[in-house]
Amino acid sequence: MSPRREPIEPVLVSRYFEAFVELLVAERGASANTVSAYGRDLEDAARFLGVTADSRMGVLDGASTDDLRGYLKHLESRGMSARTSARRLSTLRQFYRFLCADGLRADDPSAILESPRQGRPLPKILSEDDVNS
Repeated sequence: MSPRREPIEPVLVSRYFEAFVELLVAERGASANTVSAYGRDLEDAARFLGVTADSRMGVLDGASTDDLRGYLKHLESRGMSARTSARRLSTLRQFYRFLCADGLRADDPSAILESPRQGRPLPKILSEDDVNS
């Protein structure tokens, strides 16, 4: 039998989350799976920042660059791949661009963050036949 998990306390990601989802669906034609993935990414970041649903202001609405930098370090410490961290940062960037474009936030805390470096794959090893042909 698997261990019982404690229920996760709901978190208010942003007061503007629904408007962001509407943008994804209406203007970008995002699928339900894409919207769901973005939602999970934003919720995970909000949980890390640690404000619960009874907050009047959504967690991500007031996040700073240092907050987001701390979140990326947290992902690394959890063993997340650079690819996963880069995808989550991409979600945050799109969210903050949306807030800035709609005049809901004056600054973009994700703008100066660098994407985690992804390792380059090693070159394919040639067989002896490949070398001789």
